[in-house]
Amino acid sequence: MHKAPAVAYPVGRSVLHGWLLGLSSLTGALAGWFWRIQASPDAWFQWLYAVVLLLASLAACRIWWRSPSGNLRWDGQAWKLNVLDRGLCGLVTVHLDLQGYLLLCLRSEDGGRSWLWLERRANAINWHALRGAVFSARAGSVSGLERSQ
Repeated sequence: MHKAPAVAYPVGRSVLHGWLLGLSSLTGALAGWFWRIQASPDAWFQWLYAVVLLLASLAACRIWWRSPSGNLRWDGQAWKLNVLDRGLCGLVTVHLDLQGYLLLCLRSEDGGRSWLWLERRANAINWHALRGAVFSARAGSVSGLERSQ
């Protein structure tokens, strides 16, 4: 079987991810507003909804803000995520493929997971090579880890 050539791709905060989080928070707020104008204004559960929505939106924003920033490398044998001074090796799985955007999960050898939103605009020249590596590496085990189901 043909193995994909080595490739490195920049990882950072995704504009699409940010827009999706903002849009889902806005949709939740609009749904809460419509619910509020249809129900009695003194219902305690509407306030609970507002507090939970606010906390969830803040947590999602914090996760987006703290997205890993560095390089994802495929050396022909294993995946490695280099973030600041540390490197994580493991198995990369695709969870969303929108042609110009990829949502990947790097499951490291120690069991941790890093979610990565990759965009074609970050490095359009290497985008095809990255996609080839992501999908060809799924054919077998990588770095001693078995392919996820």
